[in-house]
Amino acid sequence: MTLSLRRSNEQERDVRTFIREIRQYAAVRELDEGILNRLISRILVGEVKKVDGEKFQEIKIIYNFVGEIPAVTE
Repeated sequence: MTLSLRRSNEQERDVRTFIREIRQYAAVRELDEGILNRLISRILVGEVKKVDGEKFQEIKIIYNFVGEIPAVTE
């Protein structure tokens, strides 16, 4: 098996695991420490910047199994 095929299979397995995990929490109304620890690897908080007079701070959430999920813009 080639390296790229192996990586692809690992990514697919990780995504399936993430989907299985996230389904368990679909009806959750409030996040608690246990849920956050199970789903999120880390949260990266950038420094505060001013853009057009408004404060802006970039936050990236790195999920377990799948990494960062790109933001959807309108």
